[in-house]
Order: sequence, then structure tokens, then C-alpha cells
Amino acid sequence: MNAYDVAMQSLDRVAGIMGLSDEILDFLRVPQRAMIVELPLRMDDGSQRIFTAYRVQHNRALGPAKGGTRLHPEETLDDVKALAFWMTVKNSLAGLPSGGGKGGITVDPSTLSLAELERLCRAYVRAIFPILGPKVDIPGPDMGTPPQVMAWFLDEYENIAQHHDPAVFAGKPPLIGGSLGRDRATGYGLVDVTEKILQLRGENLTGKQIAIQGFGNLGTHAADLFTQKGAVVIAVNDVHGGIFNKNGINVKEAMKYVQEKGSVKNFPGCDSISNAELLELKCDILAPSALQSQITAQNAGRVKARYILEGANGPTTPEAEDILHDAGACVVPDVLANAGGVTVSYFEQVQGNYGYFWPAEEVLAKMSAIMQRNAEEVYAQSVDKKVTLRQAAWIASLGKVVAAMKLRGWAR
Repeated sequence: MNAYDVAMQSLDRVAGIMGLSDEILDFLRVPQRAMIVELPLRMDDGSQRIFTAYRVQHNRALGPAKGGTRLHPEETLDDVKALAFWMTVKNSLAGLPSGGGKGGITVDPSTLSLAELERLCRAYVRAIFPILGPKVDIPGPDMGTPPQVMAWFLDEYENIAQHHDPAVFAGKPPLIGGSLGRDRATGYGLVDVTEKILQLRGENLTGKQIAIQGFGNLGTHAADLFTQKGAVVIAVNDVHGGIFNKNGINVKEAMKYVQEKGSVKNFPGCDSISNAELLELKCDILAPSALQSQITAQNAGRVKARYILEGANGPTTPEAEDILHDAGACVVPDVLANAGGVTVSYFEQVQGNYGYFWPAEEVLAKMSAIMQRNAEEVYAQSVDKKVTLRQAAWIASLGKVVAAMKLRGWAR
């Protein structure tokens, strides 16, 4: 199954519990707007290549679309549709006045020169400009879109619009309207949710062994905060390789090593570990924080972690989740666990609109309060309705989306 199939299967699983009508389901299955554009790019050697790109707005019943933009060589329309759908659920669950949106360019950014990448980013904004704006769609960062890319996006938008509008993109450098704390938000939010779920189950982070798939922005900041709170990170990986140390990895030194070498591969004092081995490690918490569909029916039976903390979007397929639950594992769903990033993206939008910016400590404190509140509410709903955490999260979220759709007269 591709990501969109997984998203629809998850929708089907809560539709019966919620008693959603066919009319509502038909509306939720299809994005309200999907744009596919072809971007011609003049390469440094004078040749020309064509790149396919997308922007999808799934549902705007609660407000303007909001969601990241991903640069990845295997990006497809179905992936972007699924991610936009998940953003509708995530934004609603977090209590944001935002709908779900997502974008992407099918490209491996590491194969482009800096000048080529900038030209491609600007071409993307020119192509989707008609459906952008702080009251229409606010793109944020994702894989392959660090603050510099978001700065190019903003500059190209403002060149076309001929006015200053920092609220139209999130994830920008603070110097040009970005929010302090945005770089740490998703990873820190992941830790906030974990800590709250453990507390509600009579546990805490002290001494917990953690394996993190993905040591990018999310994974590094989560690993750093986990260790500050007394947990032990025993394994991490990235696209180039993975490392394992049963006694714990020195996360801060690993972060410095990545800055110098570009990967955790061959980090001193650790053994090498494959992606499959990391997912199947015996540990307390496994945090798949890379791509979707990493834990499937094929490998779920070999996953030994007691908690699956979804840092990525859609890393666990529905069939795999059934297997994990049968084995007694607790799956903390993506729409709850990784919402710290989009929450601070919303804070960035608010700060941009006001032209008044908060200290990083205030940003992260506001985010933490929201993440812990959401975790507590989802857990209570799960216990009350005797459903999984994912089902509880979706029921709470889609209940608000459907209510807004009915108020607007979109459905009965």
C-alpha cells in the first residue's frame, strides 16, 4: 500500500466508531484542491531538466491549509495527498485554526548545486503562487527544506506579491520572521508527549532505552532532550548508516560528529547497525522518525519495543499496528506525537501577523503545554472508549473537522 492507502484505511477504522455518513466520508477522502506543476530548471552546465512538484490542500473547514513542503526523490501525488490528510487530523487535534496542506518536489536536493536548488525553489513558489497566502495556505518545512530553503520561498513570494508578508511561510530563519525554537519544536514535542503518556501509565523516562530511526532535525533534538531527562539513547541512524551502543550514545558528541561528517556512520565507540536491526532492537521506546511505512506486517512481529513513538508521518501500517497491539506494545500516533513542529509553525504565523516575536523559552513552553494537554486528552479518550491511542486521536480530531463542515453547510 502507498501512503494514501494507509491514510484511507485509518479513516475507515474510525468511521464506524464515529458513525460517519457516506457523504462525510466521500468528502474527507478527496482533497479540496490538488495542484501538479512541472518545473523546468536550467542546470549549471546549460542543460535543462523538468521536475514534478505538488501542493495539496486537503480540508480547510477549520481555517487556511497548513503543512510542510518535502523535497524527496520518491515524492508522489499520493504521498502528498496522504500527508495533507494527516495534517488535517494533526492540526485539528492540536486545536489550531488550520486545515491540512502539504507540498513536495520530486528531487534529491543533494544532487543539485546550491544555485540550482535556489532556482528550483523559486520556480516552485512561482508555480503555486495563486494558491498561497496567510489566509489561504501557509507552507512549512519538512524533509529537504531547512530554513535557507524557506527563506528563498518567502523572498520569491514577496517579490511576486510586492509586499512584506512573513506570515505566509513557516520555518524561516528568525532574522527574517522565523520563530525562535522552531528548530527544536518537533523533537521537543515528541519528548513532551512521551513523558506525559508514560506518566499516565505510571512510568517515567529515567533509564528508558530508546532507539531512534532518523537522526535529522527531529531525531537529534529529541535524542538530546531524552538524555537530558534521564533516558538512554542506544541506537540512531540516518540514510548512510546506523550506530548502536548498549550503554548509551553520547548524543551531543554524535550531533557534533554529524555536523562535521554529514552522517552518524562510523561514530567512534559504537557498533554499526542496519535499519532493519534498529527497528527490531530490544528497547523500551522505538521512535521511527524518518519515512512512512517503516513498520509493516512483514517486520512488526520482530519489533521488541514496548512503546512505538511515531516521529515520522505514517511510519506504521494498520496491519503492523494490529500485530504490535496484540504483542502488548503501545503505539503513540504521529498526529499526536510529532505535532510540536506545526504548533510552533502556527506560533510563527501569529508572530508574523503581529510583528512581535517571543523568546525561545516562551515558544517552547507554550508548545509543551499544548502537547501535554493533547496527550492527556487522547489518553483519556482511549481509556473511556476502549480504543487505541490512534483511534482516540482521530475521533477527537475528526469530530471537530466534521462539525465545522456541517456548520459551513458542506455536509449534513
